[in-house]
Amino acid sequence: MPGGTYHIFNYAVGRDLFFIRHENYLFFLEKIIKWLVPISDFYAYCLLSNNFQFVLKIKNREQLEEFFKAQIKNRNHHYKYIDLEGKLKLQIILCDLINEQFSHCFNSYAQAYNKVFKRKGALFRQSFRRTKLYTTNNITNVICRIHNLPVIEGLESNAISWKHSSYQALTGINPTFIKREEVIELFGGIEKLILTHKI
Repeated sequence: MPGGTYHIFNYAVGRDLFFIRHENYLFFLEKIIKWLVPISDFYAYCLLSNNFQFVLKIKNREQLEEFFKAQIKNRNHHYKYIDLEGKLKLQIILCDLINEQFSHCFNSYAQAYNKVFKRKGALFRQSFRRTKLYTTNNITNVICRIHNLPVIEGLESNAISWKHSSYQALTGINPTFIKREEVIELFGGIEKLILTHKI
């Protein structure tokens, strides 16, 4: 829903992996930037070999209307909805278009992955799962948990060592698509963010 903040995640089917090579992680992030960043503000992500997890906030209705109208006008995508003026149907249409963006993101990655690794069939276990986060405390708790997944699973000794999460982007100064300042503010400052992540 427009304006909602969500924990979004999915797992690879069976014993398959989402990411085998370092390039796979980078390619998946490229898909995120292309398909999901235009419709959402990314607060956090963590990519593990067999699953991905995000915290993001869907943009508000006005921002989404503007984005989707531009896509339709420029004919960059083949959306079946060509009229966003009807206010009665607008909420349903926006939700459908949001879901299409997610579908394009994951399907385009899966198709490329299957081609590279000469495999067939579904890569994702199911349609992605989402949980709405209603409070600042919920949001910060989930951000900490997903950044610490590599530690919990014994892959790293601390969150900052894992290269395939947004923790380094949040605590660093390099340009990033992550909404660094907003996330730091949610935690009450960079010191509290770092302290809260220690397990």
